[in-house]
Amino acid sequence: MVAMSKYHFSTVVSQDHFFKYLALVSSLRNNLRDFKIYTMCVDEIVWHILNKINIEEVVPIMLKEVHSDMLEKAKGDRPFQAFCWTLKPVALQYVMEKHSDCDYFAHLDADLFFFESPENIFLENPSASLFLTHHRNSRNFLKYYSSTGVFNTGFVGCKNDNTAYNAISKWKSQCLLYCPIKEDPIHKIFGDQRYVESWPEEYRDVHVVRSLGVNAALWNIQNYTVSIVNDKAHVEGSPLVFYHFSGLTIISRNEFNINWYYHIDDEMVFKYIYMPYVKTLVNVMNEMRVHFPWFNAGFLPREYTPDTHYLAV
Repeated sequence: MVAMSKYHFSTVVSQDHFFKYLALVSSLRNNLRDFKIYTMCVDEIVWHILNKINIEEVVPIMLKEVHSDMLEKAKGDRPFQAFCWTLKPVALQYVMEKHSDCDYFAHLDADLFFFESPENIFLENPSASLFLTHHRNSRNFLKYYSSTGVFNTGFVGCKNDNTAYNAISKWKSQCLLYCPIKEDPIHKIFGDQRYVESWPEEYRDVHVVRSLGVNAALWNIQNYTVSIVNDKAHVEGSPLVFYHFSGLTIISRNEFNINWYYHIDDEMVFKYIYMPYVKTLVNVMNEMRVHFPWFNAGFLPREYTPDTHYLAV
């Protein structure tokens, strides 16, 4: 008899985010033993590579496994990026229904990277049904609340219970109907993200994660002092659980623009958060080049990236 995993994660991956996804998987394996990551492969090539690599915790899902008329319509009426956002609750609900033998589920964006066990997130409030993370925007990003909303859906966690099933099912229906690539200020919608704002009023047992080390990112890290405790990065004294590497571009196998919005002047942030991620990406890309030398998706030439924080390693 196969033992059940405690955590079932879902994620959505196109070939352009594949290197980042592999770094995410590597970070999970380094920090958590008992999990599966169900991977919605937007491109067939991703599905084929994952089946060849055959990582124990990874379960690839083909797009056709979640096919529906609504999804087909969504695919045809929105840009590719918006379609990928639409797939977030689609994949999460699929995993919740098909693979319900676990305690907790969570959607993870492909550009997250774990420095500590995600178990710490759920231990904040083990009885909660839904787990959300606040953007906690720094001063320079306060203006984005009106477009991107209060919560960031790079991480959406839930307990295996009816409240969570109902919330994710509704989120899926909302995204299938409408998931705009740009903000819609009239309806207060931006992609998949702002639908979850109603959850604290709409559902019981919604937990907004307290730890500042959960979903740290370029939009809030300027608020914080980063320190090292027992060789581990801490954010305002809280262990850094995961960082959301939104705004990081891979230019080539050894060149990056690590932040589209500003140069990272804080040496602690650069050395203890960004550099471990960049090194993991380089290792992943080198490994891929050995086994799949023809795979070269996910690079954006330097002339198409802003020159905010170029890094060659």
